[in-house]
Amino acid sequence: MTTSEFTARARRALRKPPGYLAARGVDAIRRRLQRPLSAAMPGLVTERVLLRQSGERDIDALWNSLAARPFFVSPARRASWASAFLREYPTSRDRLLADADRVLRHEFDLLGSGPVDLGTTIPWLTDFKTGRTWPLQYCRDIQYDELDRPTDVKVPWELSRCQHFVRLGQAYWLTGDDRYAAEFVDETRSWIDANPYAWSVNWACAMDVALRAVSWIWGFYFMADAPACRSREFRTLFLRNLFLHGEFVATHLEKADVNGNHYLCDGVGLVFIGCLFGATTRGRRWRQIGRDLVVSEIFKQVTPDGVDFEQSTAYHRLVLEAFATSYLLLKAQDEHVPEDAWTRLERMCEYVEAYTKPDGLAPLVGDADDGRIQILGTARTGDHRYLLSSAALMFNRGSFKAQAGCFWDESFWTFGPEGLDRFRTLTAAPLVPQPVAFEAGGFFVLRSDSAHVFIDCGDVGMRGRGGHGHNDILSFELFLNGVNVVTDCGAYLYTASREWRNRFRSTAFHNGVQVDGEELNRFIGPDALWQFCNDAHPVDAKLASGSRVDSFRGAHDGYQRLEQPVTHARECLLDRQAPRVLVRDTLTGRGEHELTWRFHLDPALRLEPHGSDVRLVAAGREVWVLPDERAAGMTFDIEDGWVSPSYGVRVPTRVLVWRARAGVPLTVSYLFAESCLPAVERARAIAILSQPLQSL
Repeated sequence: MTTSEFTARARRALRKPPGYLAARGVDAIRRRLQRPLSAAMPGLVTERVLLRQSGERDIDALWNSLAARPFFVSPARRASWASAFLREYPTSRDRLLADADRVLRHEFDLLGSGPVDLGTTIPWLTDFKTGRTWPLQYCRDIQYDELDRPTDVKVPWELSRCQHFVRLGQAYWLTGDDRYAAEFVDETRSWIDANPYAWSVNWACAMDVALRAVSWIWGFYFMADAPACRSREFRTLFLRNLFLHGEFVATHLEKADVNGNHYLCDGVGLVFIGCLFGATTRGRRWRQIGRDLVVSEIFKQVTPDGVDFEQSTAYHRLVLEAFATSYLLLKAQDEHVPEDAWTRLERMCEYVEAYTKPDGLAPLVGDADDGRIQILGTARTGDHRYLLSSAALMFNRGSFKAQAGCFWDESFWTFGPEGLDRFRTLTAAPLVPQPVAFEAGGFFVLRSDSAHVFIDCGDVGMRGRGGHGHNDILSFELFLNGVNVVTDCGAYLYTASREWRNRFRSTAFHNGVQVDGEELNRFIGPDALWQFCNDAHPVDAKLASGSRVDSFRGAHDGYQRLEQPVTHARECLLDRQAPRVLVRDTLTGRGEHELTWRFHLDPALRLEPHGSDVRLVAAGREVWVLPDERAAGMTFDIEDGWVSPSYGVRVPTRVLVWRARAGVPLTVSYLFAESCLPAVERARAIAILSQPLQSL
């Protein structure tokens, strides 16, 4: 642990109540005792123990009884589901089989690596992007966040989540080719050989253990009846080690004073393992622990209006999958999930419905590591609409169906042909474009037939700690006139580069106003990669509407700490009758300051400066950026920038930058419009957008 991280943790600890600190001390002692127990645990989970606990006569009977337990897919439904899928999704079939064939060749593309051939034996302990291999050590002794090296432990973790087992299973169902099941068997054996219980880097994070268990269980239900899985030796090996996954997660829950997606995913893993081994005492206990966790955490991690408190759209997707998947599985096994938990989940889906842009993609707000509970379909990484086709069935909502656009292949593997039939009979209710506020979550959406504006005006994330949030308060994304115009930059990397990690979450990598080169929320230190000082807070954020114009207005106090304090207020005004949006910034306070405006552009755009105006073109459509006279008199540059559409990937883009040293108060505005409006028309457009509005 670095000095800055130790200092940050110490400061937080001093603010905790004595009871919490005492509980953490007890937990530390308990974890120390787990080391000798971990050495003995594999010997305690024998075939005889599994059979005695489950009441089955032999391993084949146990295997078959587990395969018959309620799950999303079932070997008994393989023929009918495969036939329906091939009729409905011929294009997806080709993609799924191509993915599965790459797995057969041990070719993987993970976390920005590009396609890599991993050879005959998969190197489960290796970051194959850099060649770093972690030694076989007790999992608690492994220092895996090597900030002074370009290594990324997420690579072996991601590979060892085994989420490609779903592709092997789907390919087996669609073709009947036992090669896919044989690969599942071989890789499971290989992983177990390379990763003794609790004794490798792939046991160092309970969340990854839990998600691996989820993948193994999906693989089991897809391929339980395959000839390759008939060996009693393999069946015993597989079930024993899956049972050990349950023991590990249950005794290594990632509980903290503020719990995030790791703790939640631990609970999801226990739900899955507990439901599979529900005939055993341990399984029922795991299921109950997991159920209690996934029910209680939805009220702690999700705001009443449905926003994940980590302030990231990508993690919102992960957390929504976690709750939805576990709730549906519990329901299938007649385990009660309270109605208010389902209602909170529905609010989460409403947030997805609101933030989805006309091109189907989600805003790149906050961190993103491409994390999923399972990957069943073929949607683009940034497309979350499959969540809405599933939500349409879960909540019988035609608006979700309309926004989803179709019954996505991801939803098919969750609900099957019966779900497809239900989706077809559900009456679509096209979304009426109107503003929507997620005040508790800190996000606001303006939308019309030709525009979508997504605005961040929430706290730093994870109740002021930072977590997966960025320095992005009052930043926005803009889709206008058929063009994705202004974009957030994403996240790119975590521990593999502290420099790039901190750049992508900095103020300069977002679409706001920077004062005197200061961060909105100060960095605690270069090594504190998931923490900020809690400096910037939203102020008076609200939506308003008029006969033609909708608007957002909000402010923040992040620059009140300066010797000469400044308050930044931003208005975003949308014309519902024309593809025009006005962004107006007002800075109040005292003194002169160095002021910088940045708008990061979608990488697909082509730029053409015309004096102080800028023409943006993509796919035959255009948008003009028309600064007012005050902005036109500033220093204007077009700078190089980066956008990260997925983890480990960065794409070059351009950034529109205006700079000035000026006194405050000061008001500056930028009009985004479908054409280069002449002066008279420009003034008229701004006058229309500036008319009095009624608060919603």
